[in-house]
Amino acid sequence: MYLRRAEVPDIDMIAAMWTRSSQWLAKHGFDQWQYPVKMHNITRTVKAGSVWIADVDGGRPAGMLTVDTDAEPRYWKLDNPADALYAHRMVTERWASGFELGSALLDWAGRRAAADGRSWLRLDAWRSNTSLHHYYLARGFELVRIVADDPADPSGACFQRGAKVQSELGPKVIEQ
Repeated sequence: MYLRRAEVPDIDMIAAMWTRSSQWLAKHGFDQWQYPVKMHNITRTVKAGSVWIADVDGGRPAGMLTVDTDAEPRYWKLDNPADALYAHRMVTERWASGFELGSALLDWAGRRAAADGRSWLRLDAWRSNTSLHHYYLARGFELVRIVADDPADPSGACFQRGAKVQSELGPKVIEQ
């Protein structure tokens, strides 16, 4: 699997990938991401250089992940936010499910955090998506806390794992 930094021409593809994931979540009874794609957020994070695309089979986009130092204050203000890298909006295409692409993306993000001298890889998940919570726990993350229910903010299940922890699942990642 080749990992490349997303560029402006990728924005529409990223939005489409996110929308397909949102539709799949709805079809399977999850309330996560049930709102229109936020093009301004995609554009902002792509231009900031924090979105990464996972390509397989000679350049076919199979997944994506945003990795940055933007700690959400509601979730991480008490946890030395500067000592972590944060993973957001991980998506894998349904046709690529079963290959542990997400695990490989998270392992890569952890290696990146460690290389930057950070101790943690952190992420937040929707409180209601307990299947996703189990996914992260099975890949070495610990649940730090669940932020109080707020209808305006359905995320808030805060997970972290040591930056050097690797699940060793999924394909080898080659950064381009």
